[in-house]
Amino acid sequence: MPLVRLIYASKKTEDWNDSELESVIKSAQEHNHRHLVTGCLCFNRKYFMQCLEGSRSQVNLIYNRIIQDKRHKEVELMCYQYIDERDFGEWDMYYVPDSKITQELILKYSGVNDLDPYAMTNTGALRFLKEAVEQTSGIRT
Repeated sequence: MPLVRLIYASKKTEDWNDSELESVIKSAQEHNHRHLVTGCLCFNRKYFMQCLEGSRSQVNLIYNRIIQDKRHKEVELMCYQYIDERDFGEWDMYYVPDSKITQELILKYSGVNDLDPYAMTNTGALRFLKEAVEQTSGIRT
């Protein structure tokens, strides 16, 4: 089974309620665990940036659901590539919290002060997510 990595960015819509975050992470954890998908999610109350790793069919299925989800708008595919191994293999879904650490990394990888994944390159987005996971104590699920 070939593995793929997908990174996307999106903006929240008026349909999104910040109180949903914990249940969304829990739901992603359960779904991803069943389907051998791993990854991480970064959200700063305005933008989402997520990396998914797994089989091509499962990752594509999840991405297509996100595109159709009314809580997301301006969904942009930042990276899609075949991979030999996972970078986020330890996590069904890791949540990168908004913190001083992530603020410093955002500036490092995008040149702006607040998370704006549209200002990052695909390489910068992956490096940001990897370093953010290494340096934070996010919600590990």
